[in-house]
Amino acid sequence: QMKHTLYIIIGIALLTVSCDGRQGNAETAVEEFMAANLNNAKGMKITGFSQLDSTQKIKDSTLTMIRHNAENNGRYKKGLTYASPSARNMLYILRVNYKIEKNDFCDTYYLDESLGKVVAVKNN
Repeated sequence: QMKHTLYIIIGIALLTVSCDGRQGNAETAVEEFMAANLNNAKGMKITGFSQLDSTQKIKDSTLTMIRHNAENNGRYKKGLTYASPSARNMLYILRVNYKIEKNDFCDTYYLDESLGKVVAVKNN
């Protein structure tokens, strides 16, 4: 009985560590994208991230619209380059809260399955 309980505890611990790693990878990818592509990246301070989530329900036309809106809102540089989503279309979602000077912002990032490449960013 004790041995069985120990295996369950170890399994949960390993699962928690692997999930935290994925969360950290996604946060790093978003931070790097923001640093490279925000017009005022030097004045930006991240104040928090949501929990990593996933979706399969985003069509190419929706991604195109989200990308277009992000490029035209003035916060991000023109000519943003994004990764292409995989054929399976599984995307991961991570919201980021941040400040630029005294203004608060929240953007939703869509990442590829590797969690290393940004597919789109939506300004909330």
